[in-house]
This record gives sequence, structure tokens and C-alpha cells, in this order.
Amino acid sequence: DADEKLDSVPQLKLEGNRLFKEDNFVGAEEKYRAALSRLEQLMLREKPGESEWTELLELKVPLLMNLAQCRLKANDYYEAITHTTEVIQHKPDNVKAYFRRGKANAGAWNPEAARDDFNKAMQLDKSLTSTCRKEIALIDEEEKRKDSQDKQKLDKLFS
Repeated sequence: DADEKLDSVPQLKLEGNRLFKEDNFVGAEEKYRAALSRLEQLMLREKPGESEWTELLELKVPLLMNLAQCRLKANDYYEAITHTTEVIQHKPDNVKAYFRRGKANAGAWNPEAARDDFNKAMQLDKSLTSTCRKEIALIDEEEKRKDSQDKQKLDKLFS
């Protein structure tokens, strides 16, 4: 029943949050996925853009963000990128989504995309400037290290 599905979503999210705080990321992820699945089934019944669909989307965004954080903890950067990108498509001013996607892009070694995301997060929330600059500096350091390794490999190849 649609009402039962909708009523279970906040409880699943709370259980997921509790498990996350206990560092049980797999358990938290299961709860978030269950809640998302129910919301997506309900969203299929509604017309995109109409008030009921938009209300369901408002419930979906924090679950996508929580799931992205679980995937970051598991070093599954590509899935984290997918979830945060979906959030950004619906909420282009979601600072956390840009920051988490920046972390995921850095982990997946997409340095330009990561820098873009951290710059966008700084632009949206000036209080994150220091944190985002540190993240960008880490990317710059890693890029220099990788470039140096590549140079050494090329030197060996041609010596």
C-alpha cells in the first residue's frame, strides 16, 4: 500500500542514520537503499514536476546524500559520483553534493572534475574555502607525485 510505503521511509532513514553513527556503513546503506526503493516506486506513480512528485523528491535527496557518504566510506567512488550527480541535477545549489562528489572524483582520480566540484562548493559556501583549498592542495600534490612517477617510468623506458 502506497501510504505504508511512504510512512516507512522516515523510519528506515532514522535506522540508517543510527547504523551509520555506529560505523555500520553496510547496514546503513541497506536501510537507505530500502527507503530509496520505496520512494522511487511511489515516484513512478506521479508526474515529474507535480507537487506529489516534488514532495517525494525532497525525501529522496537526503537519502541519496547519505548513500553517497556510505559509498565514499567503502571507496566506491563511482557510485558516490552517480548519487551526488543525481542530487545536483535536482538541487544545483546543494553544497554537500558538490563537496562529496569532489571527494569521490578525487578518489576515482578525476582531478579536474574534483577541482571543479570543490571550487563550486567554495563558491556556494564561503565557510568551506579553507577545507576545499586543502582538498585541492591534496589533489595537486598527488598529481605531482603521479607525474614524477610517470616521468621516471618514461626515463627507464628510453634509457
